[in-house]
Amino acid sequence: MQRVLLLSDDVANAAAAASALRQDGRGVRAETNAERFLLAAREWRPALVLVDLDIGLTAGGLAALLRDPVLADGVGVIAIASERRLELVGPGVKIDDFIVPPIDEVELRTRISRVLWVRTGTDDGHVLSEGTLTIDLERYKVSIDGEAVDLTYKEYELLRFLATNPGKPFTREALLNRVWGYDYYGGSRTVDVHVRRIRAKIERGQQFIETVRNVGYRFIERAR
Repeated sequence: MQRVLLLSDDVANAAAAASALRQDGRGVRAETNAERFLLAAREWRPALVLVDLDIGLTAGGLAALLRDPVLADGVGVIAIASERRLELVGPGVKIDDFIVPPIDEVELRTRISRVLWVRTGTDDGHVLSEGTLTIDLERYKVSIDGEAVDLTYKEYELLRFLATNPGKPFTREALLNRVWGYDYYGGSRTVDVHVRRIRAKIERGQQFIETVRNVGYRFIERAR
């Protein structure tokens, strides 16, 4: 299940967003201030966030919020933005899409699916396929040519994260933060060990994870 985290103190916006997300079977969580929102993002690891610009953020506050490392790597961002608040969005602010309140649930569902498709290669939140590799994001299952692959939980989470961000290189430190969490004190060699194990289990004649010299790793992006 792909999770969506909402930042809004507007009851109507929160209710409409929650209703739209649940229709598509997506997990949804709402917070009413930026501090709790970032704490929830670190704990919950959403695939996408909805940020209501009417919550009172300044332009600098919005930019700082979206530059936080927990949102910087692979997380989609949709702004709920009335026309009078669009001036907050400058060239340095990472926003994938906008929706203007009052929220139309059908429109929001469409915009979320589009952003998640661009970000992860799947719009239903369930299955991602690349060549002979299939990852069932809802059931936490991986298969090669239809044959189940036995991965540990962290191996699965690392593969899932890389595969839902194809073509984008990540440092070992970024992968530790995104997969193991900010409170993990192990070294970057942990990532190397897990990548080696994943490769041994899934790369049967086709390479999926590429080593980026002096950087880290990325999931190979192929033409669709």
